[in-house]
Amino acid sequence: MARVKLLVLIVCLALFYPVRSSAYESDKLKSQVLYPNLYIKILKWSIYSVRGVAIAHHITIENTGDLAYKNIRVRIHYLSGSYSNYGTKVAVTTGILPIVVPPRSKNTYLKGGAVLGAGSSNFIPGAIEVLGATPVDP
Repeated sequence: MARVKLLVLIVCLALFYPVRSSAYESDKLKSQVLYPNLYIKILKWSIYSVRGVAIAHHITIENTGDLAYKNIRVRIHYLSGSYSNYGTKVAVTTGILPIVVPPRSKNTYLKGGAVLGAGSSNFIPGAIEVLGATPVDP
């Protein structure tokens, strides 16, 4: 009798385990939609400014999530390039990288360059951070 009860208990646990797994997957996808900045990593980047316009090129991005993303929103932190306050944070600008990043990928984008936003030849790009992105429907 005890063996039958144990067997019934094991079968019940086995039946309910996939339900918990699918709930976890649902929460994981919801997290990837709400917080794409946790899954998109900018590994290498290059930005230069010409006549007040910032140009982004050769941006290496890794997407560790299960969703594809497009229109990556980024923030650029600029440092001063002038002698008197060299290296001091002087400006911040935001822009959109007009690319589509596939799930579970690592690639270099914008090899030809793309306009990112405002910039100055006196500013040195110091850091870039991902603010968000738009998930691509499968």
